Amino acid sequence: MIVNLIIGGLIFGYASWSFIKFIKKSKQGKCAGCSSRNSCSSTCHSISDVPIKK
Repeated sequence: MIVNLIIGGLIFGYASWSFIKFIKKSKQGKCAGCSSRNSCSSTCHSISDVPIKK
C-alpha cells in the first residue's frame, strides 16, 4: 500500500514538473525556448520583421 502511494506520488510529481517546464518554455517563444539557441544558424523573424519585396 505504501509503495503504491510512493510510486504514484513520484509519477504525479514528475508529470507536474514536466508540465510546468513545458509551459515556461512555451512562454519564451520559438527561439528563446530552443535548447540549441546559442549555436543555431537560423534566424527567428516574425512575419512583421521580414521586408516585403515589391
